[in-house]
Amino acid sequence: MTTKLSELPEWGSFALVTYIPEPLGSFLHALRQALPGEEKPQAHITVLPPRPLKADVNSASREAQIVLGRFKPFLVELSEVKSFPETNILYLDIAGGNGALHDLHDALNTGLLTYEENFDFLPHLTISGPIPKKDLAKVRTAAKKAWRQPLRETKFEVSELVALWQPQNGSPDDWNRVWSQKLGDSGSSARAGSMS
Repeated sequence: MTTKLSELPEWGSFALVTYIPEPLGSFLHALRQALPGEEKPQAHITVLPPRPLKADVNSASREAQIVLGRFKPFLVELSEVKSFPETNILYLDIAGGNGALHDLHDALNTGLLTYEENFDFLPHLTISGPIPKKDLAKVRTAAKKAWRQPLRETKFEVSELVALWQPQNGSPDDWNRVWSQKLGDSGSSARAGSMS
């Protein structure tokens, strides 16, 4: 989600993601680099989509960390290549672990992190886009072929989430890692990230 600089909230914006572990992470990075699209961030699943903060990032972080402490790691399985019709963005659908991701999202979307999102929460992993409509069928076919390659694992464990913060005075794409936390951890050992 890109927010216009003039529309950034007083305390900035906040999101939670889980990054894809190796060796699947490297495979997805190569796949994403081979496909057209505007953004090529590290492969991840967004668990709490970007939202304006209602208080400072430390207060919001404390609430999120308490919730994360109540969840245990769980398996996720990536399935087929699909596209969002509104945006022509290609993504990998999630088969196994979909319910657990919904439960985690719903538990986090409370208190200081409550936000009415533009779309219903749909766990997925973006791989490309937006794609011009005239090229969508061709790119989708290429992505499906690459995804069906043998010797590739489609399952991984979601065990750690990373908090991303966009400061009010930052650029619209300026997301900083502020901490990461293992699921089931109380948050007291959450690791700080770069604020650069």
